[in-house]
Amino acid sequence: MVLSGEDVVQPDIMYISHERAHIVTDINIKGAPDLVVEILSPATAERERTIKKKLYARHGVCEMWLVNPGAQTVEVFSLAEGEDAAPQLHTRNESRPMYSPLLDLPIDLNQVF
Repeated sequence: MVLSGEDVVQPDIMYISHERAHIVTDINIKGAPDLVVEILSPATAERERTIKKKLYARHGVCEMWLVNPGAQTVEVFSLAEGEDAAPQLHTRNESRPMYSPLLDLPIDLNQVF
C-alpha cells in the first residue's frame, strides 16, 4: 500500500469502501484504505503502535484495529479523531460484541479468538 513517495506499508488486513475503490490499481493500492488491522507480535508491536499509527492517521485511514492474540484484545482507534485519540479496548470475554463505528458492525471476539 503506497501512502506517499516515501511511505509504503503492508497492513495485515485492510478494508476499502466502494467510495475509495479508485485507489486499487493492478500494481498496488495507492492511498489510504478506510480500515487497517494490525496483528501485534513482540517483534512488531512498538512499530505498529507508533510509526504505523502516525502514518495511517496522517494519510487519512479512518479506523485502525490493533489485535493482540496473546492478550486476546482488540484496540479500536478512530483515526479520524486524530492519532492521539484514546482507543476503545475490547476483550474476548466481554458480554457484548466489539463494535466497529466505521463498518457499523458488531463482532463477537469469542468467535475471532
